[in-house]
Amino acid sequence: MLRCWCVFLLLLSSSFAIADAKVSPKQSGQKHAPTTLPVTTSSAQARKSFERAMRTFEEYRLNETLQYLREAAKADPKFAQAFIMIAKISKDPAEQAAARRRAKRLAPTVSPGERLLIRWLAGAQEDDYLPAIAAMNDLLEKYPDDARLAFLAGDWLTLQERYQQAVVVLEHALTLLPNYPAALNDLGYTYAYDGDFEKAFAAMDRYVTLEPDQPNPRDSYGEILRMDGKFDAALEQYRMSVRMDPNFGSELGVADTLALMGKEEEAREEYGRAIVFAGSLGEKVQYELQSAMTWIREGNRKQAEKALGDVAKHAHAAGLAGLEAEAHRVLAMYEPDPKSALKHVQTAQHALQEPHEISLSDRNEEQARILRIQATRSAEAADLDIAAQAVSQLETMTGRSRSRVIQLCYHGAVGAVLVAQGKFAEAVPHLEEDSADPLSMRLLWRAYGSAGAAAQAQAIASKLAGLNVPTVEQALVVPQFRASLVSQAGRP
Repeated sequence: MLRCWCVFLLLLSSSFAIADAKVSPKQSGQKHAPTTLPVTTSSAQARKSFERAMRTFEEYRLNETLQYLREAAKADPKFAQAFIMIAKISKDPAEQAAARRRAKRLAPTVSPGERLLIRWLAGAQEDDYLPAIAAMNDLLEKYPDDARLAFLAGDWLTLQERYQQAVVVLEHALTLLPNYPAALNDLGYTYAYDGDFEKAFAAMDRYVTLEPDQPNPRDSYGEILRMDGKFDAALEQYRMSVRMDPNFGSELGVADTLALMGKEEEAREEYGRAIVFAGSLGEKVQYELQSAMTWIREGNRKQAEKALGDVAKHAHAAGLAGLEAEAHRVLAMYEPDPKSALKHVQTAQHALQEPHEISLSDRNEEQARILRIQATRSAEAADLDIAAQAVSQLETMTGRSRSRVIQLCYHGAVGAVLVAQGKFAEAVPHLEEDSADPLSMRLLWRAYGSAGAAAQAQAIASKLAGLNVPTVEQALVVPQFRASLVSQAGRP
């Protein structure tokens, strides 16, 4: 399981030492600095709960992890690591913000390594990436033999789409701890994202062998099989995970796979089951959003708009500004009339401005996504002034933030505006920067074709047609693109 809503969750696990672990012979009787990150707490009960949290975290049982972390924080109200973990795992924006503030206040009372951890993880939520990344690098240098820390860095690189670097770090984690299931899980995803499914499946085989009775290896195997277009095999893995633990959350994987297969009615039934087992309001609304996409795939505009409107209402009632804005942004992407789409853009922007708790990183990154759609739809409506304003705002944001999401939104927006102006050669380098996004991939295919780059056009067309990820961008672009390729192939 390595879904988009976990973007920063997985950054945490490798940085935490197993405090109750037996001292190794190398460390026994020595007074030198620890080789793994210390865990500072005055409470034996808090430490015990924290260790349970770490074990369940590496098994991706996130709801249980959060439960144990809350117990740890209750047993020791000065337990900084427990609070920073809560900040990262909680789907409740208010709880997340309160825990992050508490961890930062407690930072001066813990070890230097833990202070680096808090600086890194808090900075990642506060759109303060340069100090955050510097803190991560300092942690790696301080604890070079910490397998969990290597896993942490590898996971970060994977989620930043730096796959080759991630492989190096994750493989290092496995040299330190050869049978490290969590590192194998991430390594499998990293290989898959880089298109090397042979290595990805080999990693998953090892992962399943190491944890045959856990649901997550099956869930992860299912997701990677789905990415490779092996839908029936993916469903088999997901359903094995469900049988192992109905509360784990693999119903979502079943639903997403059915949706990608075009079995939208069945998918909606599975999303309904996933919603029942959701661990928070945030998860429930996210699953409702996934379910709404089935109407988009079916081409049922009326039902899609109704479902997306309901998602926005539920998100608003729950104080989930990010999901409310996302629902309106999806409506802006789905609306066939570019001018009408801009009304949804405005509504999405207003949702982010409401006084709801949301981390600065989440707010800024969603704002960047909205500006990208504003630029794209304005250019389609031939309103180049508004498009230019949106691009200018994105450019300003890239100067203030090292967020890769913001950087990619900027390049995607510039490329889209240039394509709308017929400036294909100028658009290509920007779209190549964002070449994992279906919207940019489709534009890049068009730009390559217009520039006479037939080989590059064919390569990106194959990549786009083979994209199997349960996102709104894929739902809006890939099915139609595949149909157009079939239609073109049938022409004399």
